[in-house]
Amino acid sequence: MDRSIKVRVLKETSKTVTVRFPNLNRKMPVPRKDFEKRVEKGLYEVIGGYEMEESEDK
Repeated sequence: MDRSIKVRVLKETSKTVTVRFPNLNRKMPVPRKDFEKRVEKGLYEVIGGYEMEESEDK
């Protein structure tokens, strides 16, 4: 299994999620769709709690 990157969610908007990488001490905005895909695939391990919104087909 691949390793996951630990991230903390700082801010959420309808289109982006701003995450912080504690081990790198960096912040980065990520498109919401990409963020949720990465969490589902296990690429990101969210620390400090995060609940994915129910996806609605638009």
